[in-house]
Amino acid sequence: MNKESGLVLIVVVIIVAILSTLVVDFMYFTQVDTEIAANTRDDIKAKYIAKSGVNVFAGAIKDKSPEELKEEIGLLTNQGAEVDENWAINIPFFPVGDGNVSLNIVDERSKINLNSLISPSSNLIDNQVYVELKELFKILGVDSKRSEVFIASLINWLDRPLQGKENDQDSSGANADYYQSLEKPIKIKDGPLDSLDEIRMIKGMDEEFFERIKDYVTVYTADKKVNFSTAPRAVIYSALKGATVPTLPRQEGGKPEDLKDSVAERIVDEVIEARKENAVIDRKKVTEVVNNVDPTLKINAGLSGVVFHSGQSDVFRVTSIGSIGGEDPTIRVVEAVLRNNRSSNNQGIEIISWKEK
Repeated sequence: MNKESGLVLIVVVIIVAILSTLVVDFMYFTQVDTEIAANTRDDIKAKYIAKSGVNVFAGAIKDKSPEELKEEIGLLTNQGAEVDENWAINIPFFPVGDGNVSLNIVDERSKINLNSLISPSSNLIDNQVYVELKELFKILGVDSKRSEVFIASLINWLDRPLQGKENDQDSSGANADYYQSLEKPIKIKDGPLDSLDEIRMIKGMDEEFFERIKDYVTVYTADKKVNFSTAPRAVIYSALKGATVPTLPRQEGGKPEDLKDSVAERIVDEVIEARKENAVIDRKKVTEVVNNVDPTLKINAGLSGVVFHSGQSDVFRVTSIGSIGGEDPTIRVVEAVLRNNRSSNNQGIEIISWKEK
């Protein structure tokens, strides 16, 4: 009898031990599942908070230009309304639900459009953009040989094999055969760039080069015109130099040297000074500034090609960061490029690019 009781006791102890282990494991996995569920919940919340930041900006620019919004936000955040270098609207954070969102808005019209180097109608090099890029890269300290290779290769990357049109038209740049001969062959685009990162594939570009120019060039505007309300010094200067030459080689015009560097710098200074008084600098105001600095300059016709007429931009990159939680918050980022079509028949906000990180 004692032996049987001892055996039963051993069995009971074993069963209790097994059950205890199962209960502990169950509690552990329940806790893990709860944490996973909470993280998933916070991740989804942070994503939608980030999306809401983009929607808030999209709604705001239906009624007011971002140039005017910049001025108003500057009064609230002490950012200042004037623009010297890279124009941006920065909102550190504002509450959304039980989280926060921060916004950074950059005007894509404050940059030089790489796609405009080749005219979409003629498939020819646009001389104004060609000069702008050469001047910009020089100002930004890019090695001249490297920039020449890149610009020539960019021409061949953008131009198209249309019937009766020249393709790969710059012999000093990389062509389709070059890209096919690489260890990891790629197909030449023969068309416009879809994103700025695409230029990393073009001959002449490296990481240092990319980092120097990435904030000064774009691929998202519909044409080559630059918004002088928001453009940094280097871009305004380059655009002024571009205005000295005709769009196409066969057209009559001047050359970049016709606009002395010192005069160009004075015009840039006057434009930036004017922006302290008025957030919107249209083409008429730019022409007025040029004529005041040097009435003998013959670049007014060229200005109409490079200056965005209204001074109220239409394409913006919005980086929205949604966060939720305390010391170790869950963060999601949405980066969108938006076009405001308020001036066209198809009014509204168009999403050009959307990335979630």
